[in-house]
Amino acid sequence: MNKFRFRAALPGGRLKFLLATESSGCHSFGVKLLIRILVLFFLLTSCATPELHPPESSGITEAVVSEPREEERKEEVPVEQKAVSETPTETVEPTPEPAPAPAPSPKKEPAVREVKIVQESAPAVFPASPSALYAHRLQTYPAEETEREVTFRIFPREYLIQTADGDTLLEIKAVSSEKDRAVYSLRAGAVLISAQGYIPQIISLSKHDSLIEAKLERRSGPLIRVGEISTDYQPKSVRFAPDGKSLFIANLGDFTALSQFSLNPLSQIRSFQVPQEYRGDSGFVETLILPGREEIWLSQMTRNIIHIFDMNTGEYLEGITVSGIWPKVLLATEDGSRVYVSCWDSETIVEIDTESRHEIRSFKSSGTPRGMAFSPDGENLLAAIFSSSGIDKIDLETGELLATYEASPGRITAMRHIVYDRYRREYYITAMAAGQVYRLSEDGKWLGWWEVGEKPNTCAVSPDGSRLFVSCRGPNNPDTGYLHKGYEFGKIFVINLISGEVESWIWGQDQPTGLDISPDGQYLAFSDFLSHKLELYRITRSSQPVARGGQ
Repeated sequence: MNKFRFRAALPGGRLKFLLATESSGCHSFGVKLLIRILVLFFLLTSCATPELHPPESSGITEAVVSEPREEERKEEVPVEQKAVSETPTETVEPTPEPAPAPAPSPKKEPAVREVKIVQESAPAVFPASPSALYAHRLQTYPAEETEREVTFRIFPREYLIQTADGDTLLEIKAVSSEKDRAVYSLRAGAVLISAQGYIPQIISLSKHDSLIEAKLERRSGPLIRVGEISTDYQPKSVRFAPDGKSLFIANLGDFTALSQFSLNPLSQIRSFQVPQEYRGDSGFVETLILPGREEIWLSQMTRNIIHIFDMNTGEYLEGITVSGIWPKVLLATEDGSRVYVSCWDSETIVEIDTESRHEIRSFKSSGTPRGMAFSPDGENLLAAIFSSSGIDKIDLETGELLATYEASPGRITAMRHIVYDRYRREYYITAMAAGQVYRLSEDGKWLGWWEVGEKPNTCAVSPDGSRLFVSCRGPNNPDTGYLHKGYEFGKIFVINLISGEVESWIWGQDQPTGLDISPDGQYLAFSDFLSHKLELYRITRSSQPVARGGQ
C-alpha cells in the first residue's frame, strides 16, 4: 500500500490527513491529481471565515411617543403622575445626620403626587401610531370593577381626558364642573391628559383618589422640567448654594425654619432648626449666604431676629435681634462686612456688622421697604417700596434718603423685588399690584415695563445676562383670600433681555413665590407657596448671542 501524507494548518491546530490507496502495480497520475484536488477542496471549505450576522433585535426598550422639543431635537416620553391621595412608590430618604425634627406642624398637608418619566419596554409589535402606543400603555393599568367619581384640577383648563379601548383613545366628558375643577366618572386605572401645545401626561388612578391636581409642560421653550419635591409648610424664598449642588428654602409657616435640598438626586439633605423658643411663631422669610464665611442667615419676621447657621453642617450659631419690626430681605456687601435688613412695619433698613454680629444703625425709608440692591459703585442702596410705586435711593455713608423714584405717582403698585443688570446697567423691579416688571436706569429714569402674570414676586437675571425670570403667584382666591388656593395656578415668565420681549411662560402650581438660578445658569428653582413644593427646571441656551460687557 502506498501512503500519501498531507499536512494542513487549520484554526484548531495542525491536522494530519492520511490518504491511502491500494496499489495494483500501477500508479496513475490521474489518481494522484484527483486525491490532491479533494484534499485542497476540504482545506478551503474548512478554513473559510464564517459570515458574521448581527444579533436579532431584542425589541424597543423605550416608549417614545411625543413630538420633539424644538431646541432639544430629541423625542419625549409620556410623563406619568401619581394622584394627590396616592402614596408615592419611591420616597425621598433624607441623608444621615439630619438636625432633630420638631414636633409635627398641625398645618401640614399630605404629600402630593410624585412625577416620574415612563421608560418601560414597548410591546413586541410596535403600534402604528402614538395614539395606539398611549392606548397600549393605558391598558397596562388595571381598571376598577365599578365606576367612581374623580375630581380633576388641571392647567391649562383647555385639556382632554382620554381612556383606552383597544388601540383607540376615547375622550371622556365631565359629569360636572365648577370654577377650576371638573368631575369625571371613571373605571379606568389611568387616563391620558393632553392639550394643544403641551406634552401629554399619563396619570395613574386608584379607587381612593378624590382629587387630582396636575399641570402640563409646554412642548417648546427655554425651560425643561427636571422634577419636583414636597417641602415643609409654606416654602418662601429659594437660594442656591455657591457650588450650585444644593439649595435652601425658608419655610414661612412651619416649625422647621430652613431646609436644604440636593439637585442630583433631587432630595432633602437636612433641616435647620432654630432654638425651641423661636419655633412656635414660624415666620421665616428670606435667606442670605455670607461671602467667605460659610454662613447662611435667615430672617424671622415674627420675632425681629436674624438667625445664623453653619451652611455646611446646619449648626445653629447665633441670633441677632434687630431694632426694626418685621425684618424681611437680607443683602450683603461684596466683601461681606455688612448686611442690610429691610424691616416692613417699622419702615426702616438696619445695618449689621458681620464680624461683631451687632446692629450698627438703621435708616428711615419713605414707606414699606422690601427688596434691595446696591448701586454699581456700592455707595448707595436702592430699596423697593411695597406701599407705593417708589424706589428709595439711600446714601450708605450718611444714611440720607437721597431720592424716591416714583414709577406711577399716587398709585400703589407694590414694588416687591429689585435686581441689577450689570450688562445693561439698569434695575428690574417686580410691581406686585400692577402685574408688571419695571425698568429703571442707574440715574433714576424709568425706561418702561413688561406685562407679566398676576402678582409678580421674585425675579432673577441669568448669569449670562440673556434672560430675566419672574415668578408670578397668580390671582388671589376672591372668596377666601390669598392664604388659600386660588382658582388658577401661578406662572413663571421668561423675558428675553436681548430682544426685550417676553419669550415664554410655564405653569407653576399654587402661588410660585421664591425663585433663584444656579450659579452656572443651568437650573431654575422656585417654590410653590400653597402647594408646598419645590420645582426644578433646566434652562436651555438662548438661541441669540448672550450679553457682553458689564462689571
